Amino acid sequence: MQTVVPFVIAYLILVGLFLGSFINLAADRIPRGESVVRPASHCRTCGRRLNWVDLLPVAGYLIRGGRCASCRTPIGLAAPVIEATSGLLLAIPLVWLGLLWGALAGIALVALWGAAVVAYAVRRGVSA
Repeated sequence: MQTVVPFVIAYLILVGLFLGSFINLAADRIPRGESVVRPASHCRTCGRRLNWVDLLPVAGYLIRGGRCASCRTPIGLAAPVIEATSGLLLAIPLVWLGLLWGALAGIALVALWGAAVVAYAVRRGVSA
């Protein structure tokens, strides 16, 4: 059982990173009154649908050099920072509190983080 725990922790941190990616999407679309479900993720400048490399939290940003793969429009540093923060907000409680309580605390922290980021974007009236 103990050999499984590191993999579960790594998986939960990955979940945190992907939740951060969703937070970015929500913070981008909700202030503009758009759906968070459709259309699929795309470049706002050229309309190119994002592929699996583009959708990798933090890594996709680094692989693409912080720019759209097609039109080379800069993405902005907020995207990987929000994703990385979400991963850390899950990782830190997991390490500090253990698997069960750490996961619960981490998910709660990511939810609060997401609500704060989206609320800030809505208040600004533009995407984060």
